[in-house]
This record gives sequence, structure tokens and C-alpha cells, in this order.
Amino acid sequence: MVACPYCGGEVERQPGEVVLTCPYCGTAFTVGGGEVGEHLMGRVNYAPHRIFELFKIWALRFPETPNDFGSEARLTGCDLTFYPYWVYEVAGSFRAAGGLEVAAAEVAVPACSRVRGTPLERLKLSLAGKVYYSHRYVVQVGGKLAAADVGPEEADRAAVSLAEAVVARRLSRRLGRSVAVRAEGLEKLVRRLVHVPVYSCAYEYGGRPYRFLADASDSRVLYAEIPVEARFRAAALAGAGSSFALAAASFALGLAYGLPAFALVTPLALAGVGAYCLYKASAREVVVKEFFAEG
Repeated sequence: MVACPYCGGEVERQPGEVVLTCPYCGTAFTVGGGEVGEHLMGRVNYAPHRIFELFKIWALRFPETPNDFGSEARLTGCDLTFYPYWVYEVAGSFRAAGGLEVAAAEVAVPACSRVRGTPLERLKLSLAGKVYYSHRYVVQVGGKLAAADVGPEEADRAAVSLAEAVVARRLSRRLGRSVAVRAEGLEKLVRRLVHVPVYSCAYEYGGRPYRFLADASDSRVLYAEIPVEARFRAAALAGAGSSFALAAASFALGLAYGLPAFALVTPLALAGVGAYCLYKASAREVVVKEFFAEG
């Protein structure tokens, strides 16, 4: 147990956790006494069943999704977790090959190492609509907090690197070539701790289990497993057969007419199409990752 520096309440500490949130007063503080900054959160604006209805509408945009998905898919479970992120406003001078660039960027660093390697790692975040953190509200909506095991010092370094990458992409698009950028003389590095509510939902279709993640504040789908209709797989299989047949025919035709380039390039292209169709035919589900990740 760790005592809250604001109200004195005892706060349970999970293994590896470096930033704690007091369940009594909602104060966020580091184990070592470091500065956290403003503590905000996103509100839950969608109930689980509403999220599921919106998810089904979104999933039907994909051609692979079965036509009866909206009526036959069944929600089987839904957990709400508030994931912590360090959200930064970074501004100052950035050194590039052509000189100094004055720029600003808003970046987010996960405060929970569990999200590394998942679609939540590069979640696009905005401070719009965020409110001051309330632990009572988290309990009221049935949510739980993910442990914050990435401290502010580590996050500060990551934020500067992310800001450099953002500025580099902007310059690269402007100049039409790759540009390396290094932060030099930052004038602003404002840090906030933001808890983002995310639904992890399980559902069933055709007797098979699937899952998806969605932002409970704005209903964005962050990760999804979507079943593939049998008719789509059959059509893809037929397309694969046709492509391989055309590849063989074009190869024979190129040899017959003494066209070596045609005999090589065209069959390879058709075989590539056939392989892709075969891959689509073998997939029983579509997995959508990083749909809203920062590019």
C-alpha cells in the first residue's frame, strides 16, 4: 500500500506500477514523487449494446461480411477498461538538413506497457471532450483501470522522439524526400495523464467466437475480427482458379509466339492475383488492425 500525498488514503500498488491513482480523491501521483501533470479522462458516451449495434453497421461496409451479420451476430461479453496515456503538447525548434524548423505537435505515449504491440499502442488521441478525472465515475460505469507502469521521465523521452517523427513526416511530404529531424531547443513540453475508456467486446456469429475493441467515448472501432461469408470465399476460390488458368495459358501463348517477356511477366502477375484470391478464400475472418492508428 502507498499513501496518497493529497488525502492520505491507502492506495494499492500493482507489480511494476509507477503512477498510481487514488480511489478516494482521484489524484494521480508517481511512486517516486515525480510531477504527473493535469489528470483527465474520456467519458463513456455509449452503452455496450449501442456500441455493438454501431459496430455491426461498421462491419457491413466490408464486402466479406455476411449479409445477415446485423441480425445473427450476438454480443456475449463486454469489459470496460480505462487505459492511461501521456498526452503531450510539444513545440520548439527542430534541426533538419536544411536548417531549423519551428513546429508544434501533439503526441500520445501509452502509460501502460500492456498495450505495446497492440492496436492501442498508436491510438490517435485528442484532448477535445476530455474532463477532469473522477474515480467515482470509473466505478459508476463499471470500468477498471489498467496499471500505469510507464513513468513521466520515460514518457518525456518517448514524446520528444514521436514529435521528431511527426515533424519529419511533415517536412518529407513538403520536400518530396525523406528528412531526418532532431529536436533542438524545445519551448513547450506540456504533459497530461489521460485515461481513455475502451470496450473489449466478445461476440458470436455462426457458432464461432470473435472480438473487437472500441473507444467508449466516440465509438471508433480500434480492432475487429469479422467473419467472412461462405459465398465470398467461394467466389475468391473461383477467382484463384481462373487466375492460375490464365497464367498457364499466357505462358504457353508467350512461348508459342516467341514473346519471352510476355511469357514471364504476365503469368507472374496473374499468379500473384491467384495467390491473393486463394488467401482470401482460405480466410474465415477479416482482422482489422490500426484502422485508426497514427500513420
